[in-house]
Amino acid sequence: MKFFFAFILATLLSFSSFSQQKISANAAQLQLEAFGPGSLFSVNFDMRFAKKENGLGVRAGFGGSPLGVLGESCNRGAQISLPLGLNYLIGKHKHYVELGAGIVLTIIGGTKVLCTGIKEDFFSDETQTYEYVLAGYRYQPNGKKGITYRAFISPLFQPDFPTKLWGGFSVGFRL
Repeated sequence: MKFFFAFILATLLSFSSFSQQKISANAAQLQLEAFGPGSLFSVNFDMRFAKKENGLGVRAGFGGSPLGVLGESCNRGAQISLPLGLNYLIGKHKHYVELGAGIVLTIIGGTKVLCTGIKEDFFSDETQTYEYVLAGYRYQPNGKKGITYRAFISPLFQPDFPTKLWGGFSVGFRL
């Protein structure tokens, strides 16, 4: 019987210790992003290098989109994107200005479609990179888990294309 009560007490103590675990000290979060540098949709992990809410950080993700959705191409297929970037948060008390830059590796695969006015080998299975800069607003709870969100503008610098003014938003969860 003593063993049973000791077991129950140990179990209750372990649950209370799990519920009191601190959040990550470097403001780590997982974000679902739409219309960002990672294509139409992406999932990104973001964290600060230092153990604080603002300052220099890194983000990496996985995204993609079907081609031809926004009427920008006559190709049919898909694009997988792997965004990687640095960002800097300025501010405090949940509200931040976010400035960033990075590079995106894209893997494009699809069926060639003959497009009027575009050279024949334009669409094919290929891998390319492009760069981006980012400026926007970020809300993240200070020192606790919770919902985060961002809105930003993000010009894309793609080879063989004019600079595209792009922007997006994300909703995330502070880990």
